[in-house]
Amino acid sequence: MQATERLLQWATAQGVILNGVEAKPLPGRGIGIVATRPLKAKEDVLKVPCTLLRSLATTPKPVARKLKGAPVQALLAAALCLDADDDHDAAWRAVFPSRAHVEASMPIYWPRELHALLPPTARRLRDRQRAKFGRDWALVAAAYPDAMTRRRFLYAWNLVNSRTFYHATPQTETTLPREDRIALQPVADLFNHAPDGGCSVAFDHADYTFTTTRPHGPGDELFICYGPHSNDFLLVEYGFTLAGNPWDETCLDPYLCPFFSASQRQCLQDAGFWERYMLDAETACFRTQMALRILCLAPAQWRAVLDGTRPEDQDQDAADAELLKVLTRYEKDIRSKLVEIDRAGDDASGQAKACLRSRWIQIKQLVVTTISRLQN
Repeated sequence: MQATERLLQWATAQGVILNGVEAKPLPGRGIGIVATRPLKAKEDVLKVPCTLLRSLATTPKPVARKLKGAPVQALLAAALCLDADDDHDAAWRAVFPSRAHVEASMPIYWPRELHALLPPTARRLRDRQRAKFGRDWALVAAAYPDAMTRRRFLYAWNLVNSRTFYHATPQTETTLPREDRIALQPVADLFNHAPDGGCSVAFDHADYTFTTTRPHGPGDELFICYGPHSNDFLLVEYGFTLAGNPWDETCLDPYLCPFFSASQRQCLQDAGFWERYMLDAETACFRTQMALRILCLAPAQWRAVLDGTRPEDQDQDAADAELLKVLTRYEKDIRSKLVEIDRAGDDASGQAKACLRSRWIQIKQLVVTTISRLQN
């Protein structure tokens, strides 16, 4: 019997209801939720009873007391480590991604050499994530100095980070911050991500319910949407990127900011337009457009754009010319980054290098497409 079959057998015995779907290994994609028959829109395909959730409320009392006040992510990760030998949910744990896979795919594990080659936004997200983990590990290590290793806790911490769902009760809505209103749930954590989803998600006091939003044929994979996230976010938080992601974008700060004089920087800071310059598949963001105009307009003219008394379209060609300079510099740097990734030492796994290379190629496509549009 496959691990997914054992999981569904166990889950059904625990009250999970599957309707026209099953968990199935997918080549190159881990495990997903797949239709076993034709499905219409608005069919409830999965119900997970709230009694099966792992949340603050269901964390073993000794753990909750010992880690009182700790973030719920830390509590859930510690509990996963401490009851790792519990046979009750062994079928669920058996379908977790392996530690080797998590360590290869998630930047928090990558060596310093690859960290330095992350795109700027991904690097900032990874630094923030690493600091958060450090705080959580300090709390858990102090409470359980000999119960688990840092590596084991980090694996569990990443499982919780990438597999929890938002879950709130009337009590937790008033007593917990939003980031602590989370829960793990078997079977549902096998849904993969797609920007347009395919299933809606809802919960009440009794169940978590997943409902189709469009028809599916037998063998089709069903998805949910994790949120409107860029590929930098998906890479750092989940360990994957998505081709054709409509929410993908890249930060232009390292390539645009050096163009500004000290006085121009001050003007941008005073106006609230300093940094966070983003480019997506359609256009450069409004912040970027305002920053580009300070490079090609007299101060009084730029102020007029800021005040709304000078039409933005009047200077679009000049702003586009400045953007072209920025993107040309960026595209050249991307080519250098790809060479550096290929030359990375033995400390970097092949899978990690492939993930990073794929991310830079996605960014290159954003940049090159915009360059082509500007030149034409």
